[in-house]
Amino acid sequence: MPQNPNRIRRKHGLWGPTYSKNGVIEVGFMSQKQYISFYVLKKDVVDKYRDQLMDAGKGCIRYRKPEQIDFELVEKLLEGTVDSSSDICP
Repeated sequence: MPQNPNRIRRKHGLWGPTYSKNGVIEVGFMSQKQYISFYVLKKDVVDKYRDQLMDAGKGCIRYRKPEQIDFELVEKLLEGTVDSSSDICP
């Protein structure tokens, strides 16, 4: 049975779990000492929700405490990443 090239693939690497589409990493998670990092490498998706994010850089969203994570917003970011056809940010 042929594999769907657009399928999202999960991989746990050296820096934490990552998710890729078409062989390109688009999302990652990492537990840092002072915060939890959520990496969304689609700038258009991050920019769409930037006003709802407490602490975000170009593609890194930081949560200082687990209870600060807005899981509904994370779901929107993930769905937006899957739907986005833009290139990942450098």
